[in-house]
Amino acid sequence: MTTPRISLLTAVVAGFALYQWQARRFEQSQSRKLGQSKPKPHEESTWEGEGGALKYTGAHMGPDPQVPN
Repeated sequence: MTTPRISLLTAVVAGFALYQWQARRFEQSQSRKLGQSKPKPHEESTWEGEGGALKYTGAHMGPDPQVPN
């Protein structure tokens, strides 16, 4: 009767130790990822409020310039 209790207690302690180890590893990996985050790229203007034309395309660029003679 004592042997099953000891093996059950050993399994519970080992499971708890493995859980703590895994949780610590997960926290360390998350902190490494947050420490290495990249800055956001510069946002380009898209003229969405001006009819939806994208930058350097569409009618807002106007006609091509004429070279005088």
